[in-house]
Amino acid sequence: MSQPSKLIADRVSISRTVLASLNEHTPDIAKELEAALFPEGPPRDVTVGGFLHALRDLLARSTEAMFAADLAHTRELADDDAPRALAEERLEVLKALLLSLRTTLASTYGVPVAAAYGIPSQIPDDPEVLLRVASAIERLLRDRPLVEPPKIRSLAIAPLAVAEDLGFAIADLRRALADVDREKREAVLSQSTKNLAMAQWLSTYQGVTEAACGLYALAGHAALAEGIRPTARRLAGLPEEEDAAPSTERSR
Repeated sequence: MSQPSKLIADRVSISRTVLASLNEHTPDIAKELEAALFPEGPPRDVTVGGFLHALRDLLARSTEAMFAADLAHTRELADDDAPRALAEERLEVLKALLLSLRTTLASTYGVPVAAAYGIPSQIPDDPEVLLRVASAIERLLRDRPLVEPPKIRSLAIAPLAVAEDLGFAIADLRRALADVDREKREAVLSQSTKNLAMAQWLSTYQGVTEAACGLYALAGHAALAEGIRPTARRLAGLPEEEDAAPSTERSR
């Protein structure tokens, strides 16, 4: 199973402190609150225990949603590696093809012929610039007849055949770059979903925990309230020492 980021794992630990406390103490707290809030007994179909369990379940759902959004974003980022590697590979293929073409034209027909086909002395590294340059060269190879005689006949080239090869390399790079752009958009979307889930968790965590602290205090259990109180560290997503403790210790 994929592991959550530390950012999310810390918040999950903070949630567990509250969830473990509510799991452990709801039965006793509910009875004491019912006695305090409803001296003559709770109304029909309404129990404080059910209310406390609802609070617990609300925080549990919010924590799980945040956890799932984090894992989805992690998987999305992992998916980016293959398209990026393929784009880099096809970029190098196109650069190598242009470099080979420039070298062949310059040595076989002369430097002015290589310049006439628009091949720069420095092949660009930027993908978009490279595509523009390569596309212009492809058009010239199709439109400009190669009338200059080769210095060595056996090294003569066929401009239209080269243009075909160049066209394929350009199309391959464009497709690879489109895949990279798509993955970037998906990563932005999954990051946005994760950010929203974190914001919702913070709101839910603070509300549930402050409610639980108040109810614990009303029931006469101030020490339990202190154990789960939303401190400045917890609200910043930084666990307190007790958040990392085993659940059997955390619920005491």
